[in-house]
Parts: sequence; C-alpha cells; structure tokens
Amino acid sequence: MDDDASQWLPPPGAVVASRYRVERVIGEGGMGAVVAAEQLPLGGKVAIKFLHPKLAKDTENLERFVREAKAALLIKSEHVVRVVDVGTTEAGLPYIAMDLLEGADLGQVLANGPLASQLAVDCVLQAGEALAEAHTQGIVHRDVKPANLWLSYHRDGSPFVRVLDFGISKLMPASHGAGDITSTQSSFGSPAYMSPEQIRSAKHVDARTDVWALAVVLYELLAKALPFPANNVAGIFAAVISDPVRPLHHARPDVPPEIDRAIRLCLEKDPTFRCSLAELAAGLRPFAGPTGQLAADRIARAGAPIASLLPPKGAPSSEDLIALGRTEPASSAAKPASRMPLYLGVGLGTSLVVLAAAYALTHRAPPPPEPLAEAPPLPPATSAPAVAPPPASQAHVEPPPPPPVASQAASAAAPAARTKLTTRHRPHPPAPAPASSAPPWSPERH
Repeated sequence: MDDDASQWLPPPGAVVASRYRVERVIGEGGMGAVVAAEQLPLGGKVAIKFLHPKLAKDTENLERFVREAKAALLIKSEHVVRVVDVGTTEAGLPYIAMDLLEGADLGQVLANGPLASQLAVDCVLQAGEALAEAHTQGIVHRDVKPANLWLSYHRDGSPFVRVLDFGISKLMPASHGAGDITSTQSSFGSPAYMSPEQIRSAKHVDARTDVWALAVVLYELLAKALPFPANNVAGIFAAVISDPVRPLHHARPDVPPEIDRAIRLCLEKDPTFRCSLAELAAGLRPFAGPTGQLAADRIARAGAPIASLLPPKGAPSSEDLIALGRTEPASSAAKPASRMPLYLGVGLGTSLVVLAAAYALTHRAPPPPEPLAEAPPLPPATSAPAVAPPPASQAHVEPPPPPPVASQAASAAAPAARTKLTTRHRPHPPAPAPASSAPPWSPERH
C-alpha cells in the first residue's frame, strides 16, 4: 500500500464525479484519505472520504466502506455526520461525500489536557444520543473512541458532538435485512476501548459494548488517562479482562463521586451486570449543561436497551442504582425463578371468574314486580258533590260554591270512571274510605 496519498488522491483543483472540486487534504489513514471539496454548482462545502484503491479491490473492505455510509443514512440523529452522496470516481475510487465539519475530534482536544466535568459530560451524552438511535436501528458502532467523536460549537458557544466512522459497525441480522459480515476471527476496534466480550469475539457483541467504550471515553476525557493502564496491547487486553478499574478520584479529585460511580457501573466486566445507556444518561444528567440535559432526555425517549436486573453478588449497591435513576433494587436471586406457577395460577383464577360470571348471568333471579300505583280514595257515600281538591297554592282560599243539583249525577260519575281505570289491574280494590262529615275540599282536611 502506498504511504503517500498524493500518488492516488485527486489533486487540488480536480473535479470528482463531475460535481466536486477538490480543495485540500484534511487527513489520511489506513483505510484511505479525506479531502475538503466544493460542491458544484451551488458552492457548498463537503468532505469526501476516499477508499484506498488497493483496499477497494477487496470485497470485505469495500463492504465495510459502504456499510459506513449505510449506517449513517439509517441513523436519524443530528449527532451523526450527514452523508450527501456515495459513488465511484472516474478513476474507480469509491467515495462518500459528507458534511464538512468545523472543529476537531476529542482526541485532538484531549491533547491539550483533561476537560472540565460539565463539558466532558455534555460530549458523552450527545454521543450517547447518537448511539441510542443507532441501537434502535440494530446498529452497534464497536469503535467508540475520542478520535471518532467530533467536537464543534454552536454560535451561542454550546458544544456540539457528532459520532464518526461507522465503518466497522455491526448491522444486526434483523435490521433492514443486513447481515453481519464480520468473521468470527476478526478483531475490530481500538484495544483500549474494547469491552471484554469484544476482545473475545467482535462478532458476538451488542449495544452494551458501546456503553463500555463510552464510559472509557468519559474516564479519559476527565483524567487524560485510561481506566485500565498498560504498556502494550496484550497488557491492555489482560487488564480489561481481569483488573479492577483504576479509581477516577486518583487523577481528578474534583470530579463528583456520582460520575465516578456511573463510570464504574458501565465498566462491569460481565455485560449482564453492566449499566445501560439510558441509566448512564440518567446518572450523568444532573452534572450536564443544557445541551447535555436535552441529550439525556432524548436517550430516555429513544428506548435504549435496559440491562437485566443485577444479581446481588458482585452487583452495584442500591445506592449506586438510585444514583443512576433505578428505582427497583437488584434481584434477590442470581437467576429469576420460573414464572410457570404464576402463569398457571393466573390462568386458573381467570377461568373461575369467567365461569362464575356466566353462571350468574344464566341463573339470575327475575326482578321484583314494580309496585302498583295507589288508587285515589273513593268518594264518601253521601249526597255531597265530589269535587277535586284545589291545588296546593290554593289550599287556604275560600272554597267555591257547590254546583247545581242538576250536575250532581255527572260529577259523581267521574270519580267512578277514574277509579275503574286505575284499579282495573288490581284483583281486590281497596275498601272505600269511611264517610266524613266534612267535604273532600274542606280546609280541615288540609
């Protein structure tokens, strides 16, 4: 492979794919090089990443290059660099055109010294937001490190981080029909940021390996040192697998202990015990600025995978869990008890309730008969005229004079008819009321 990219890169001023004019080289790496270019004819600025021509001949390297563009298109997050074009130049060089970013990667920023706590937390939370969105798409980055986190600033001075290089990301088989082309023997990633399970097999990893790497990045941003120091790659692998985490307060006594606790929970060697991305965001949110708090809230809404309940042996304390937003204590057993008896009991109880309800509906007693309306009292057996009592508002008004004798027969017939209508359903009509010397409308009765 040629060490000098100028021998195969388009020179400054050259037009690539009939729509990009190369301006300058931004950087070079083992996979290729990145140049700044002008987008024709609009004049916008883009960064074009070229794959080395010798690597382009290899199917796996070419697939890895295309996978980076595909992952960036799948992840809908402002904290992932936007891909605007993918293609091949006239000379056969595969390229990816992306937004041209201003600023520097966190590896370059870290060269000037450790970051302030709030800035470090904000950077990690914004990177975590991009990773949370990637995880919902079934994508695991597998190479989270300071060099792949690009820091720029908004006009108001707030930090803005983007995640770069999804080239070795793992696309889950269930995600958009894409398979994982990583061979079992391959070891992708940067040794200092690889989780224990990634060291053993880069193929059999999930979102929790990104959580590990992000915690290592946060530790390094605060301490400008690694949590598992060693002199070589073999020593790093051995320390990651077997050594405890170097306490953060040894390098940064001013860092709040809650941040140190959150980092340790994410660096559990067994991924079953490891803190989830959502829990890490909840633990760091009190120490973040406005942009970091917004990112933490978005992580919580993204539905990031939650780790299983932690067994008590070797698990973090309840104080640690509460600090990270967990409200339930760890499980009281290493393995959860079988739920089959619970399911059987619930099913049996439900069946009994249904049977009882059905029996109650089919054997329901008939409702009691409605009481019949009481018939008005019969008029007394007297020759006095049966005149209806006046309304309540006229109870004490002087009664009207009795009707003429000629109309007495008609007046007596009306109560008899009403009595017949109201009592036709009664088998035994009530006995007539005793005669009274006072007429029905008499004031003494009211």
